[in-house]
This record gives sequence, structure tokens and C-alpha cells, in this order.
Amino acid sequence: MEVVAQKISKKSLFTLLFIGFTAGLSIFAIICGIAAFFGAETIQWNGVHRTGVEGLLYGFIMGPFLGLLFACFMWLFITPGLWVYSFFRPIRVTFKHCQNEQSDLV
Repeated sequence: MEVVAQKISKKSLFTLLFIGFTAGLSIFAIICGIAAFFGAETIQWNGVHRTGVEGLLYGFIMGPFLGLLFACFMWLFITPGLWVYSFFRPIRVTFKHCQNEQSDLV
């Protein structure tokens, strides 16, 4: 299913960025936290390497924190770019496996 729109809402764009960055970075941060739990210096906060249980806890905290930070930063650049693009062309978004689509199987 393809949707063609003149503009995308800023809230929808931020939601997509936040979910994408938070999910991806949380997985990476948890893996780094597990490594820090076993003594690797993979978690650093304020210039200090965190290891052990403290490193594991910081790994769980860093994923959502960095996801929010990256989403905000990228949103600031993508929003004006899409705004300028919308003056010239409509935005096309293609979806796969939509919930409101009826399947061919009966």
C-alpha cells in the first residue's frame, strides 16, 4: 500500500525516529552493558569507564537516553528538509503488511 501526502506531521516523524533509534541503540547498549558486567571497558559515562553491575545498569540507561538524543538531533535536520521538499513534490510512503488490508486467503 502506498500513501501519497503533501506533508508529514512533525509528531509522526519524531515518533518514527524515536522508536527506530531507541530500539536499535538499546540493543547495542545492553550488549555493551553485558560486556561491561564481565569486565570489558565498553561503557563510559563522564569520562569514567563503568564495569560490573554498575556498567550493566548504565547500559540499560544509555539506550533510551541516546535514542531520545539522536531522535531529537535528527528530527531538527529532517523536518526542514522535508518541508522544503514538500514544496516541489508530494511525499510517497510505502507500507508492507498493513493491518487494515484484507488478505487474499479466505
